[in-house]
Amino acid sequence: MTQPDYQAMSDKDLLAYVRSHPQNTEAFHAYMDRLAARPGVVCTTDEEIQAELRKRINQSH
Repeated sequence: MTQPDYQAMSDKDLLAYVRSHPQNTEAFHAYMDRLAARPGVVCTTDEEIQAELRKRINQSH
């Protein structure tokens, strides 16, 4: 099976992919790397990362 190109996906498409494939840690990390690369997002603990991800997921609804 061919691995999807996460870099070619839009933020919305990648988030949808992560939601529909919760076991795919590579996709999750690609999404988190994308979030971390944005200015103003500083997460130093796993709890902060989870809270930031929850906040962003809720904003996209």
